[in-house]
Amino acid sequence: MPGKMLCLVFMLLLLIYSPVNARASEPPEIDVAVGLENFDFQPLFEEFSAKTGIKVNILAFNNNQLKSELLLYADALQLPDAVIIPSDYMGLSELQFSQVPESWLSKKLTQKVIENSKVNGKLKGVPIMYGNHLVLYYNRALAPHPITDLQTYAQQAVADKPTLGWNFYEMYWFVTFANALQPNLIQAGVPQLDTKAMRLAISNYQSLLNSGIIDADCVYQCLMNRFKTGKLDYFVNGIWAYRQLKDKLKDDLAIAPLPRWGNHQLMSLASSHVLAFPANGIESKKGPHLKLLVDFMQSQKVQDKLWDELNALPANGDSLAELTKRGDKALSQLIASLQETYPQPNEPIMAYIWEAMLKGLTRYLGGVYSVEETTQYMQFIVTKSGQNESKSQHR
Repeated sequence: MPGKMLCLVFMLLLLIYSPVNARASEPPEIDVAVGLENFDFQPLFEEFSAKTGIKVNILAFNNNQLKSELLLYADALQLPDAVIIPSDYMGLSELQFSQVPESWLSKKLTQKVIENSKVNGKLKGVPIMYGNHLVLYYNRALAPHPITDLQTYAQQAVADKPTLGWNFYEMYWFVTFANALQPNLIQAGVPQLDTKAMRLAISNYQSLLNSGIIDADCVYQCLMNRFKTGKLDYFVNGIWAYRQLKDKLKDDLAIAPLPRWGNHQLMSLASSHVLAFPANGIESKKGPHLKLLVDFMQSQKVQDKLWDELNALPANGDSLAELTKRGDKALSQLIASLQETYPQPNEPIMAYIWEAMLKGLTRYLGGVYSVEETTQYMQFIVTKSGQNESKSQHR
């Protein structure tokens, strides 16, 4: 009997300390993919883990690689449980994003922010941050006043070197000219590129290039360096650049809305960064953990500190209102400039619109096409790409 009892005790101990039971006692985990450059989510995720006991494994990628890496993960059937992405990524059907229940959204979101988190009318992400739009920065030590009419400034400028930083071949900058004349790049699901407004936008954009006030060969980082070292008076860039520019120029940094081009107001696109769930993650066994993460990221406490910790404007309307009360003129202008934006379309066809505009513009500026041929070509590219995408989805 003693021998049998000893054997039973030994077997019981094996059960208690077996790897299966050890794993059962480990905290739950979720994998979240994020872009590296603009936002450091590590402190927030650590706070979430301390509060809930749920471990967050961060999959961090360079911003320009995030989309392609996620598509590779989709091919390998190894998508993360959640992603924090620009809202236009939600149109990537390969990632199979869950439809988010409306009940998951904070009551303090504006309808504009909510609509910017939908694809084809379906809510595909939870807005965490809002903005991502272009503004006019200027160095008060060199230029005491902002440019209000870019066309007049370009025509009257007599400088022997560029004075305005403009990321010329990046279509997010070009589209401000198109938006000034044509509010919708997509109408009823159909891209609108072969239009009179687009032809005028292209001609105006060429006038900006020919004026000599910009250097089209100086791209993003080159422009950042020139502006920070006092070699440019003005710089059109996104709100994501604010903290870096403020740290360098201090009180000399000022902000204004984008200028007009003649009688037309240049209009930036604006978008959300959303928390979204690939591979239908909400429906998985980790769905309850993801709901806790949503509640945490939308909480008043987190939204209130997004600006100070991540240099990001919150999606929460109350948090935005509090920021405007700080008395920081530059910050107030960043927030006010949201009124002069259009929401960026999240439809999958938008990826082909960017491509079509760049291909058309470079051919026009290279003298290959007339402006009429250019917009026809742009429309052809985006229509053909959309048809090919539709065929591949129905194979």
